[in-house]
Amino acid sequence: MTEEEIQLLIAMDSQVWEAYLPYLAAQMQQQLSLGVFTGLTREQIIANIESAALSASQVETLVTTSLNNYSRSVTRSMMDEEPDDTLYQYIGPIDGKTRDICLLMGSSPPITSEQIEREFGSSVLSFGGGYNCRHKWQSISRIKMSKSFYNPKKAEELSSGNN
Repeated sequence: MTEEEIQLLIAMDSQVWEAYLPYLAAQMQQQLSLGVFTGLTREQIIANIESAALSASQVETLVTTSLNNYSRSVTRSMMDEEPDDTLYQYIGPIDGKTRDICLLMGSSPPITSEQIEREFGSSVLSFGGGYNCRHKWQSISRIKMSKSFYNPKKAEELSSGNN
């Protein structure tokens, strides 16, 4: 693991976690106020905060999203080292769960990192299509052309069906 990858891991998804902090703070404040008002014990207030904060599936979503975004960040740091004319393809499963933005990017022909940023914005290089996104941009020289991960025709068909 390189120093840069370690730094990416340390900073992993601060945006995802920071977006959750105001919600957690509000839940803690609400449960604390409610607990004091109704005469709950310290342990009961803590239990209420734990049950109101995040479900197991929400924690799983945050962890999965963070790990996928870390992978994208490593790929993005590799992109910065590649020649400007390197071509990239959006890869990942194309199925009924695939978001419209991922179908759009997945149906795109191979393009340069500059074209990616111009057409889809720079955030897609680090965050994909959103929470639980299973896709990322990959250099076409590194892609094994597996139809389950690279299928622009299927992405275009699904995208057309959603419009």
